[in-house]
Amino acid sequence: MGTSTAPRIASQISYSDLYARWERGHWLATEIDFTQDRIDWQEKLTEGERAAALWFFALFFHGEDEVADDLSPYVEAAPIEEQTYFLTTQQVDESRHSVFFNRFMHEVVGLGDGTPGAGLQATEGHLTWGHRETFKNLAKVAHELHADRSPEKFAEAVTNYHVIVEGTLAQPGQHMMEAWLERRGILPGFLAGMQKISVDEQRHIAFGMKTLSDLYETDPVGIGDVIVDAVRTSGAALMAFAYPSGGRAFLEPMGVDLAALYGESMRALDSRLKGIGLTGEQRQRAMTIDPSLSFGQQGERVLQLLDAGYVGDGTLPKSKRPEDVEVLFSMIANVIEAYPPKDGTVVQFDLTDVGARHYVRSGGELEYHQGPHPAPSVSLRLSLDDFADLIAERANPVKLLLLRRLRISGDRGLLMGSRSIFGPAPGTRSKPTRAASPKGLALLRSALPYPGRVAQRLVARPAAR
Repeated sequence: MGTSTAPRIASQISYSDLYARWERGHWLATEIDFTQDRIDWQEKLTEGERAAALWFFALFFHGEDEVADDLSPYVEAAPIEEQTYFLTTQQVDESRHSVFFNRFMHEVVGLGDGTPGAGLQATEGHLTWGHRETFKNLAKVAHELHADRSPEKFAEAVTNYHVIVEGTLAQPGQHMMEAWLERRGILPGFLAGMQKISVDEQRHIAFGMKTLSDLYETDPVGIGDVIVDAVRTSGAALMAFAYPSGGRAFLEPMGVDLAALYGESMRALDSRLKGIGLTGEQRQRAMTIDPSLSFGQQGERVLQLLDAGYVGDGTLPKSKRPEDVEVLFSMIANVIEAYPPKDGTVVQFDLTDVGARHYVRSGGELEYHQGPHPAPSVSLRLSLDDFADLIAERANPVKLLLLRRLRISGDRGLLMGSRSIFGPAPGTRSKPTRAASPKGLALLRSALPYPGRVAQRLVARPAAR
């Protein structure tokens, strides 16, 4: 995957044009008419549709409120005035979106007392683990931006806000909801508001891509690393963001194809990264997906991992079905391929309850084999349950080491530092960045960097067998 040939968005749009679009597109959330929506909600929607729709709408309501709260540090950190002007308009947009959703929840659904605080409290129970983790990370990055206004930190923050939250999660979900409403011919007020929100979000995404494209042009390696790390850090939460606790069947009344939604989200993310200017290699490292599969097929794989309980909130039992385990290890291969080790390296995962699997790097290719290897370069021994909890960020690897539920033998350098098969830790790249240390990636990166000197001493100890 070579250098991107797609035109960079920085050459196609200006900050002044984005501001002018905001002035031309001004609309009033308080003037949306919900009269027919109240009738449709009670008389035209089935009970299953109402439950699924409320769940989806609540994710957006809380998301809009969160981003409105977190945007102030971006205004402060913007390096040029044109960016500051636009970001102030975006903060107005996000507040307007929150008012719109709060009105719908109160006037149509009957939740809350009309104040935003009451509406948020009444719908908080619908939030997913992935939603909470995503916005927890966004708030953390925004807080750090108060103290660190470097180009690297600003790039990390914009990647999380504009590319991940708005461009990868929100926009594909908005399009899905609009299609459902148009197909059913219901909730005209809500549909009109969502269409206006979609126009706002497209403008925000364009700003984020232009900003990152400008930063990337000045430092393709350093800023590219920051963007890659930000996407990989969000991986586990992104996979579980739109997965209901009741499983995919919960959304069937709305006719929602979750695999297609996940596939569209990945397609959108790849398109954003390409438009910023990232090379094919950088995009592959960020997304850690199999380039031989379509985005729809990738979506099916993510959904299979969620159904199997390997990623997500941990409430589902972990599947021991061979076909599920094999999908898990095919995804791990994509992670290792993002930062391939040298030829002759053997990485083994010795799972106590389903058997060992290992990867061999040979002739520039990564080979996967079931069963143990006689002399692995590095081997991790643990149960499938603990392994799944690690890759989904539900377990602390240091605690598992202390409890001897995780044992490591061989070359620990393959698990951390510049030779890590899960990607080099910040500060070990060719050009250091100020990006926050990633807590996770699409599958495994968070499992084994072991930050901190105490954790590093633990990893350095010989593993008892």
